[in-house]
Amino acid sequence: DVLAHPGEADLTAHVNFEALAAAAVRGGAFALPPLSQGEFLLRSGILERAGALGAGKSHEDQETIRDAVERLAAPGQMGDLFKVLAVTGKGISFPPFDSTT
Repeated sequence: DVLAHPGEADLTAHVNFEALAAAAVRGGAFALPPLSQGEFLLRSGILERAGALGAGKSHEDQETIRDAVERLAAPGQMGDLFKVLAVTGKGISFPPFDSTT
């Protein structure tokens, strides 16, 4: 079970997003243009969430949160390395992707 030990297993996979999007469209869905993980997380409010998590915390805790955001969202780190594809029904809004359609 890949979800048996969250955070302890690498679930990374190489995905052909172009083929996946084409298959979704053939099946009647709507594939939105992929975003980088960093762009997706920024548009989803990672900075605001990090600020809320760090409010009132020690400097060390705030630094840990900043480091995690940097690792997940920064260019040159996971922010550019990974991509996000959204598949929806036609006409369904998905806010992180709204400005790309």
